Amino acid sequence: KIYSLANEKGIQMPTLPALLKDGYKIGHKGQYPSDLQMVYSNLTPRNTRRPDAPEGTVLLGLQAFCQKWLVNDFRRNFFKQDRAYVCQTYQRRVESYLGHAVDVSHIGALHDLEHLPILVKALPEGTLVPYGVPAFTIQSTRDGFGWVTNLLETLISAEMWGPCTSATTALGFRREFERFAKLTGSDPAFVDWQGHDFSMRGMMGVEAAKLSGIGHLLFFKGTDTLPALDLIEDYYDADCTKELVGMSVDATEHSVMCVGSAVA
Repeated sequence: KIYSLANEKGIQMPTLPALLKDGYKIGHKGQYPSDLQMVYSNLTPRNTRRPDAPEGTVLLGLQAFCQKWLVNDFRRNFFKQDRAYVCQTYQRRVESYLGHAVDVSHIGALHDLEHLPILVKALPEGTLVPYGVPAFTIQSTRDGFGWVTNLLETLISAEMWGPCTSATTALGFRREFERFAKLTGSDPAFVDWQGHDFSMRGMMGVEAAKLSGIGHLLFFKGTDTLPALDLIEDYYDADCTKELVGMSVDATEHSVMCVGSAVA
């Protein structure tokens, strides 16, 4: 009965949050010392291979990540689920994946806490973080749950790499546009609209488009990635009816022009 919905055609059950990780991490709970009290990790931009790139990485997306995944997703799809369902779902996946029996008592113990025992500390979002400087840190806050810190590493990387990279790339373009505006005597206010985001159709799904889109909007105002505006309003207290979050025009396209006529 636990797996009946998951086995029905066309229905995709949410992935158990404790499984949102690289498979090699499954055994880490048992590999840590038994008297481990805390694990303290960090996300640090290491370097760049491009000599013309900004001198660091822009931190962006952390607030959205923490609310969406560490709070909402874990609450809805882990802590609010039946304990037996959580443990059996985890056990079914990892034992079939590894091919041997696995102790899942730590998953039940985490479920009993009803929250993630972690603390996240970060620089302000939008900061250009110099290479070699931690953008944010994450640490466990309860004895016996040090394994939770790096359980989250894969999820953090998957969700944070995109907006940080897009924001850093947008900063590079912004600087270049401003440089040429100064050289040519152009109105610097036009730079806000020179870098326009048409990237959604080239992304690996809507969520990736949203995350990349907010990175672009940190440095430009023009975008055709409409869902990025939803993400900004949902997690960053913006209101597009009271402020300019992102903007475009209702333009034409090939399908319209190829019809052979235009309607005023």
